Amino acid sequence: MIQTLDQHDALIEACAYKETDLTVDEVTARQIEWTAVVGSFKRFLRWAKVIEAPTLSNSGGAIPFVLWPHLLDFIQALTFIPPPGEPSLISVMKSRQVGASWLVAAWVLWNCLTKESSRWMLYSKGEQEAIELLAKTKRIYQHLPAFMKIKVTREPTTELAFINGSIITAMAATEAAGVSFQASGIVWDEHEQHPYAEDNFNKAKPIIDAGGQVVSIFTVDKTKPKTLAKQLFRDAGEPNSQWRRLFFPYTVRPGRDEKWYEATRKSTPVSALGTLTPDMYMASNYPRSIEEALSTESTITAFDHGVLDYMKTDTRTALQITREGVDPKVVHIYKDYSPGVLYVAATDTAHGVGKDYSVTVVLNVKTGEVVADILSNVLPPDQLARHSVGLLNIYGNPIWWPEDNEWGAVVIKVAKDLGYRKFGYQDKARVRPGFHTGDSRDLLWGNLISAVNSRQLIIYNIEGLAQFYDVIRNVDKNGRIEAQSGGHDDYPMAVGIAWLKRGEAGLTPSNLGIISTLTFGTKRADNTLFKGVPVG
Repeated sequence: MIQTLDQHDALIEACAYKETDLTVDEVTARQIEWTAVVGSFKRFLRWAKVIEAPTLSNSGGAIPFVLWPHLLDFIQALTFIPPPGEPSLISVMKSRQVGASWLVAAWVLWNCLTKESSRWMLYSKGEQEAIELLAKTKRIYQHLPAFMKIKVTREPTTELAFINGSIITAMAATEAAGVSFQASGIVWDEHEQHPYAEDNFNKAKPIIDAGGQVVSIFTVDKTKPKTLAKQLFRDAGEPNSQWRRLFFPYTVRPGRDEKWYEATRKSTPVSALGTLTPDMYMASNYPRSIEEALSTESTITAFDHGVLDYMKTDTRTALQITREGVDPKVVHIYKDYSPGVLYVAATDTAHGVGKDYSVTVVLNVKTGEVVADILSNVLPPDQLARHSVGLLNIYGNPIWWPEDNEWGAVVIKVAKDLGYRKFGYQDKARVRPGFHTGDSRDLLWGNLISAVNSRQLIIYNIEGLAQFYDVIRNVDKNGRIEAQSGGHDDYPMAVGIAWLKRGEAGLTPSNLGIISTLTFGTKRADNTLFKGVPVG
């Protein structure tokens, strides 16, 4: 006979997962436990397990749900019963990996197991993310004791339906999401990333007005200053708001302190930063405070200005070197050609009408020095091509990557007419010469920012270096890296192309597919000198 709570706890622990030969006391204990679970979400969490991936320090697998202190605050918000007819509206702004998604998955499952005809909608930024959130619910269900499992009637990848009429549906946050559904509650996971958040909110209004629960969970995206998720969180801090808000900084997870924070900051790879600086990345993913998480600037510098200030000490005037067919007023040489050194060249082309700059740079692949350049806002594309070909002749005609924009196509054509053949190509068939920015834009800027901030580049042209100060992450354009209003990014763009393509500088004419006649010390009709270079 069970007489105390301790006796019950001991017995239910022993028999919860037992499959056969139950005693009368064990059956009674299960009935008592189920009654307790129905009445208490916290009691349900006693049986919930989360799935951890194995690491070198632990074996992973299904482990008991640990109620960290901040999750108790979340539970209090989830279980708070508002006045009749009023909705339960919760906004959670959080650091990464603090257990919020697992807790809300358990909350939704508990509601569906303990209440008939409960319907919950789980929205995430894409279908795969929505399926993964639902999968958390399914994994918790899978590891429950059998006596707590209501029979599942349907279980496709996007749904979990029970014999008691309760259903959990996972959906991508598309424009039409939730148009025809009524629900007990909605979870907007990764809410900051939902492309149609406002439309989805408007379509959820009937659920809100009927007193349903809505939970918005998000980690800050610094490249998106104006989102519904942020606005709901801000509004929740205002007096008389129906929304309750919770903020979970990085420190809420045990084991995270300043030492951990700095180690994480330093070990984050460039590829993970995207268009963010390390500080912005940490403030987004592991914020210390609400103010840090929500702080925005209309323009955010892309390069470390302290590093740029240091780089000024390397700037110098161009050498007074005269070469036949090269105008020293246009072509700037800071270090002369050195046989055996690998160079790569790149060009960013403007109209040549006094606005944006046309730039050609020659980069020493090994040292990261921009040894020569052209920087002018009055050179038309055809003249830029002629001066660039003359410059590249001096440096042994390195592989050249002109950007293939409208005027870049003119540069490439004129350069070909002048006999230049060592272009970089966009395709394996070697049909499209030049560099196409397109999808490579973030990669180009990410690599360049890393190179500058880690002092891997040396720029001698003070005017060219000045343009690096103009480059910003424009948060009004989702963090697009570009020149600030009134500034220029032409020189950084040319350097970025050269830096990105420097690995291809060692390609030889044979593997470039060039079939030409070697001509030594020959002058062409345009008086340009080609020395020991295939000219076609």
